[in-house]
Amino acid sequence: MTSEKIRTFIAIKLAPEIISSITRMQERLKGFGGRVKWVEPSNIHITLKFLGNITHEQLDKVIVATREALRPFGSFDVSVSGLGTFPGKTSPRVIWIGIAEGKQELARLSKAIDKSLSKAGFPHERREFSPHLTLGRVKSSEGREGLTKAIASTDASNLGSVRVKRIVVMRSQLTPAGPIYTALEAVELIANR
Repeated sequence: MTSEKIRTFIAIKLAPEIISSITRMQERLKGFGGRVKWVEPSNIHITLKFLGNITHEQLDKVIVATREALRPFGSFDVSVSGLGTFPGKTSPRVIWIGIAEGKQELARLSKAIDKSLSKAGFPHERREFSPHLTLGRVKSSEGREGLTKAIASTDASNLGSVRVKRIVVMRSQLTPAGPIYTALEAVELIANR
């Protein structure tokens, strides 16, 4: 039995057309400078629950609890729109794209997953769920002014929509070149609505 820990999160992967729209937006923003660690387009996703490092035994519990939580849910639409920063506009640390349609469904999914995982022994999520797609992380204040102006003036409306049919339990392996994400288990959303 291995004692290796698995860095794990539960997420929604996006359709290729949305990733293409996001990639074009990233490229435009890169032209305005700033020291930003941009997320690889293939790694952009909607996180429903981050678990951190868990054991193989815990991973089995995560999969069972996720399946249980998702049993009452059917597929639904999510549209991607809006560009913003955390914690605020003047000193951004994270650049994100928002969710227009599907926010309530995502919040219900996240809450159900959190509740089911809590019953399985995992800690409750303390922060309020805020559905978004992380585009990049600002590494310093260098070039921040130009980047902030670019974010404010960029049209990020209607970047696409996707029918969410499955939730994926993912592994994140941190490497010097950036994280490598691997799908460990896909859970279909099959309930009738």
